[in-house]
Amino acid sequence: MFFRTDPNQPGTLRFRLFGFPIAIHWSFWVIPILFGAGVGGDPVEQTRFLLILVIVFFISILGHELGHAFAYRRYGGRPSVFIHGMGGMASVHGHYTRKQKIIITIAGPLFGFLMALICYGILLLYVRGFFPINWQSAGGVYLYIFLKNMCYLNTFWSFLNFLPIMPLDGGQLLGHIMNDKKPVLRGKIGAFTAFVAGIILLQLGYIFGMILFGFLAYQNLQAAERAKRGYW
Repeated sequence: MFFRTDPNQPGTLRFRLFGFPIAIHWSFWVIPILFGAGVGGDPVEQTRFLLILVIVFFISILGHELGHAFAYRRYGGRPSVFIHGMGGMASVHGHYTRKQKIIITIAGPLFGFLMALICYGILLLYVRGFFPINWQSAGGVYLYIFLKNMCYLNTFWSFLNFLPIMPLDGGQLLGHIMNDKKPVLRGKIGAFTAFVAGIILLQLGYIFGMILFGFLAYQNLQAAERAKRGYW
């Protein structure tokens, strides 16, 4: 792994939100910078764009994990959220039924779709003239960029998260649906899906996304091999 999942490690920002302990590892802030580093133009405008992208990534990933956290709380759990360079996780101790696990798992991506829908609704209302905002001003342009990226990132990432790849939500969801059986098959499905997704992302020009899903394909293939030897 590229990081330790310890929220108390050095370089971690900690606070509480909606009663949930939140921890953000320094490696998280590198990801949006890598995604936006290729943007050309004026250095000042590029810096502003990167700041917007950092905010979009932060709200999107935090919102996703809060979706899981609220679902955990609904079933009596007391979760904490840890955000890091490879995404985030909502952790909790306790036992949950198969149905509860499925609901908790899908709550994150659904919350992402909801955030995208809200931002799209705001943009749509602006087009219809419901907001007295001067979108030609600097503030209006930056707000437009923020809302547009929120729509795009949350829709795109929530869709990818539903793919049956471990440790993405889709991979966990597949495990819950199959009642945690046939781990070899689930590993092979995850490896194949991640490989195809990586190829598609490469064709779309998302080099970092291709590398990430290539790594996930390798991880899932290794998990399938471990399952063959009797441990998952």
